[in-house]
Amino acid sequence: MLTLIQTGFMLTGLILVLATLTLYLRRTQQWQALWQIWVGQLRDLNITEFRCYRSGILLLFIGILIRIINLTLYGA
Repeated sequence: MLTLIQTGFMLTGLILVLATLTLYLRRTQQWQALWQIWVGQLRDLNITEFRCYRSGILLLFIGILIRIINLTLYGA
């Protein structure tokens, strides 16, 4: 059951992050600035993009924590 929950969190987080990056790239057309999002130097995200991006990262982090718990409790 935890595997299904973990997969859901990680898939949803990944979709949110990719959707946010797509929205940003469509809005600004700055393809060279894409790497700056990953290193936290980009200040050009609007509030909706920022919230979606951070929510996606949070869901990915929760998915990883659930994976660690799943491996700790039930092994491989």
